Amino acid sequence: MRRRLVHTKNIRNAEDMKRLSVSDNAIVWSAAAVGLIAAIVLDKGSAPHKWHAAIMWTGVAFYGVLIFGRKKWGSWLFWILWAFFLVLHGFAMWVIFAQLLPRLILGTVYVVPLAFVESVLLLIIILKTERMLE
Repeated sequence: MRRRLVHTKNIRNAEDMKRLSVSDNAIVWSAAAVGLIAAIVLDKGSAPHKWHAAIMWTGVAFYGVLIFGRKKWGSWLFWILWAFFLVLHGFAMWVIFAQLLPRLILGTVYVVPLAFVESVLLLIIILKTERMLE
């Protein structure tokens, strides 16, 4: 059992595991709700499905940072940096999809590898920045 829980070494009992599971589920459902709302709002003023790739990219990248950086959830600096990079990423998505490539309608599956790479890079940047500032 210990071997499977290497990434969650602070879990002491079944209650801690249940609490962690609930927080994971809350993140998934919250992200899904925000993504659905974003798709509805952004589809109203533009071509159908235009923003779906940007929404998927954002969701995969930042959910990946949360999952890979689970050990740092207790750090306020982690959350500040996560939010900062989320805003920066949102601006970059607007530049790419609204300004540089306004007619591009890209399938959502095509951006998943890019989002995965971005999540790993963001986690590295966040962890290094956190280490420098502490």
